[in-house]
Amino acid sequence: MFHWFQKRRRAQLFEQPFPKNWESFLENNIGHFRRLSELEKSKLRRLTKVIVAEKDWEAHAGLSMSDEIKVTISGIAGLMLLGVDDFYFDNVKTIIVFPQAVRRETNTGWIIERDTFHSGEAYQGGQVVLSWKDAITDARSPGNGHNLVIHEFAHCLDSLDGEMGGSLDFSDHESTALWNRVCDEEFQSLILAVQAGNQTLINDYGATNKAEFFAVCSETFFEKPRQMQQQHSELFQLLLKYYRIDPRNWLPQ
Repeated sequence: MFHWFQKRRRAQLFEQPFPKNWESFLENNIGHFRRLSELEKSKLRRLTKVIVAEKDWEAHAGLSMSDEIKVTISGIAGLMLLGVDDFYFDNVKTIIVFPQAVRRETNTGWIIERDTFHSGEAYQGGQVVLSWKDAITDARSPGNGHNLVIHEFAHCLDSLDGEMGGSLDFSDHESTALWNRVCDEEFQSLILAVQAGNQTLINDYGATNKAEFFAVCSETFFEKPRQMQQQHSELFQLLLKYYRIDPRNWLPQ
């Protein structure tokens, strides 16, 4: 019954015109948006509507929640779903936004920490924590290799199997097995490269564990797809199959 009401509510959302100021948020804040096809733009608007409407949004540390924040974050997350149908990060319940980077201290909750790189968190229970400063900076700079929203929402995709461990469930056993092999090989290679002090296309934070490896690889896939194809061909092809979209079309040659 709930699923029926949900589908009906979403259908009503789709019938409503997309607000003009929301369109400007997508245009001005998401660097990938202008290079999307008209069909992709239309689908992204639909995705944005649902994510904005169905998530609980919280602003903390003096930040005022606004449509710009909701639409921008929803639009970036929506980029990751352009290749799939009828999924809107349904496992994400609450999106918590701080003005800048934060860190968590035991028994004290979230506190502002200006000199930390801890800009986001994603939890198995369905909470995503984001720094608005980092989210908007990354979104406006496509191709720089970093995207906080993509990173944290990749963790949410990773959690669909019940844990955040970098394991992905493809539609067929062969691809799933191939992912496990390639992911393990690339993860170990990244660890060795980081230990040797070598520069890597995939951010060295991915050497932390396989969950962070998948999240960082997702950033690279959407931000530097051509370089990833050249340097990590098997990994790129698997992510191409997983996301079912090709972000090479969204970035200039």
